[in-house]
Amino acid sequence: MMRLDFEAFDQDLEGGWRILGSTPGCEAETADLIHKFRTMKVDGQRLSLMHHEMQLRGAAGQYGAAADLARDVLGFALSPEMQAYHEAELAFFARDYDGLLAARSRLAALPAPEGFKKGVEHFLANYPDQPPPVWPVNLDVVEGLIACFEKPYSEAYSFACRPDPQAETAAP
Repeated sequence: MMRLDFEAFDQDLEGGWRILGSTPGCEAETADLIHKFRTMKVDGQRLSLMHHEMQLRGAAGQYGAAADLARDVLGFALSPEMQAYHEAELAFFARDYDGLLAARSRLAALPAPEGFKKGVEHFLANYPDQPPPVWPVNLDVVEGLIACFEKPYSEAYSFACRPDPQAETAAP
């Protein structure tokens, strides 16, 4: 059922959640399914769209609207790394340099999740020509926002403002 689109999941009387919900003894499981669909699929899609709208408003120079959307994004249950990343974006749009530095510190201090190192090793074994995943995610983006804080978001977000990943691996 998680593969269904919203309309089919919610409105299809013969193939959506209602068929399971009308089965005696399946009420709790159906409630769990609805919760999972709502939070993982619908909210996840809404969060993604809000985040991308926020970034585009920032790129258009609409920092007030971007900051408002960033506050809305922060209202979702986020993983600690995404919480810190979105706090950094909000600080950039709100023109709060100290807040941006604080969010960067929180993000950088997060321990890698269990199994991350093993996952990187697996990735490198399968994709030796690709840059490996790094922890914490989006730290390079936040560092770019700091490095180019006085520049427009579209430039601060660009790779030109981010640290050079080759410089980090090439250092003795």
